[in-house]
This record gives sequence, C-alpha cells and structure tokens, in this order.
Amino acid sequence: MLRVILLDDEKPALNLMARLIGDREDAQVVGAYTSPSELLEDIGSLMPDLVFLDIEMPAMSGLEMASRLLELHEDIEVVFVTAYRQYALEAFGVHAVDYLLKPVDPNSLSRTIERAIKRKKRTNPAKWTATPPRIVCFGDFEIRKAENSAPIRFPTAKAEELFAYLLVHRNTAISKWTLCDSLWPEVMSTDKVEHKLHVTMHRMKKTLHDSGFGVRLSTQKGFYRMECHELCDYIEFEQAVSHPIDSENGNIEALSHAVELYKGPLFANRDYAWCEAERERISRYFAILSKRLAKSHLGRNRYQQASEVLLTLLSHVPFDEEAHELLLRTYQAMHDGAAFLSHYKKLEKCYQEELGAEPPVLFRHMYADHANR
Repeated sequence: MLRVILLDDEKPALNLMARLIGDREDAQVVGAYTSPSELLEDIGSLMPDLVFLDIEMPAMSGLEMASRLLELHEDIEVVFVTAYRQYALEAFGVHAVDYLLKPVDPNSLSRTIERAIKRKKRTNPAKWTATPPRIVCFGDFEIRKAENSAPIRFPTAKAEELFAYLLVHRNTAISKWTLCDSLWPEVMSTDKVEHKLHVTMHRMKKTLHDSGFGVRLSTQKGFYRMECHELCDYIEFEQAVSHPIDSENGNIEALSHAVELYKGPLFANRDYAWCEAERERISRYFAILSKRLAKSHLGRNRYQQASEVLLTLLSHVPFDEEAHELLLRTYQAMHDGAAFLSHYKKLEKCYQEELGAEPPVLFRHMYADHANR
C-alpha cells in the first residue's frame, strides 16, 4: 500500500485530499499537516512513499519543503498541489513527480497515485510482494519479520523491555540514568546498574541487527536515542492522535483505521511499571476516537457500524458511561428493543458485580422510559 503524507496550510483543502485518498484501497494517508515544521519532525517515523505539498504556504514554501524532504529521504516522491499554474517549471526543478491544480480533480489525483504505485513496484518490487516487518504493541508485544513468521525472541526479558521503553520514547534523547531508574529501580549500586544497562543494550542491539530491523540507535555523552522505521501499530496510532483529521469532513476511513489498530492495552501481559501512565493515556485516546467514530456513523444513520464500534470500545473500557449511553441510543434508533434490554441488563449486572452499585441515574431513566413505551 502506498503511504501518503499531505501538507497544506488550508484545512478544507487538506480534508478534501484526505477524503479522496481515503476512498482508495491501494493508498493510505499516514499523516496530514498544516505545519511544515511538524511534518519535518515526524518524517523519520512516517516513512512515506508520496508527499502532496501545497506550494503557497506562509511559514515555508512548498518548493523549499520539497528540497528539505529530498535531502532527508531521497526515495520520497513529491507532488505539488496549488492554484497557480506558473509554478510548474519550478516544481519540476526540485524533482517533483507530478503537479496538480486546485481544486483537485479526482480523476487526475487517481492517475497520479496509480503512476506512483507503478513506479514503486518497478523500483522496489519486494516491498509490494512481501509483508514488511511489523511491531505489534496493542494486546500483546510481538516483533515479526513477516506476517506469518514466528515472533522474534530477545535473549532476556529485560532486553525486550528496554526495546519497549525506547520505542515509547523514540526520537528523544534519554539519559542512561533515566533508563537505569526506570528498568532497574531496585538496584542501588551505580556500577552494578550501569553494567546491567550496557549488557542489556548490547543484547537488544544484537537481536535487532540480526533480525534486520529498521531501527537506528545512537549514543552521545551518556544519552541514548532510538529511531524506528518499521511499521508499528502503536506508532501509527500515536500519529493519528497527534494529527487528527476531522471525521465530519469525510475522513472516516482514517479514523476507522486508527480505532482498528487498538487490540488491547499497550504491551499487554507485560509488567512494565514505567508504562502505566502511557497505557492509560492510549486507552483514553482510543475511547475518544471510538466515540468520535461512532458519532460519525450515527450522523450518517449507520447504526450497525456504530453499535459495532461501541461494543468493541466497551469490551476494552467497560465503564465508559458515554459509550453505554451512545449504544443504548443507537439501539433505540434501530428500534431494536431486544438489544436495548439485553445491553441494559448486562450493564446493570456489571455495575452490581464490579462496583456494588446500580447503574447511573441516566441509564435507569432510559430503561424506565423504554419500559413505559
């Protein structure tokens, strides 16, 4: 699948492009930006195939941005999108592969994407015929070379945990003492804990290197920094949270993809004390995105899709009151009295068994109103 980034200082134009590309099965918007500087910060982890750039932007022109991108990653292809035809020669001067005029014609956009896919297949056929390595952090913690291969095994649990820590704090310089305090809080001896870090770091790096994983680890003056260029559900989810596109403006596909990435708690079944706050944060954002997606479905009268999203959310976050309310109202809109009653009874039982209390007043009123109909 073609990985696409969008940059335009006009949000309506950004949302239009996201919607047009989101309707395709062979391309995915992995980032949408109004700020050139934010795009440059994230480009290393996004690893796009194609970038659509607006030429006329106040902070940095698209021509300058294209030059910066190609300096950082020469394999990226750039397409300019602008209302001004006179920029065409300059655009191709910075090795742009195409040029689209606003308002973007869907057929022209489709031809541009199809040509990009053909070029990528010719220049790097392995990428399009094999499943790339993938890091799964939600619901488990697995690193695989390919979809059907066995998970890569680290020699020790601490080597795996160190990789998890650096993955969460990727693209950030972390002092060795922060790493020591986070992974070995019980070890008081400075020499002993520093030795543990060095041995564990060596084991982790060797495992990743032997497996051919696209991570870069640098060390400078007692600080470590890791960059990860592999596909990772946690990183994709983070990008969706950091740069959300309004689902009401047609990007429901991107929102659905972000929600589907979450399969359970971050690094589930791993007792990482340093990770608790991040687990809670990700779970909270998953709930926010799920409810936004459900409301978007409801606004389009897609009641079945809304109920499925909400049921999935509640399987992970069982006491989200807004999600319960939305689900009950969805069943009402569907005129599905049996589903309404079944869910209320499950809700009532859950509150009684887990919290020793009745459901909130709002739900009891909804049940009473339903019973009186």
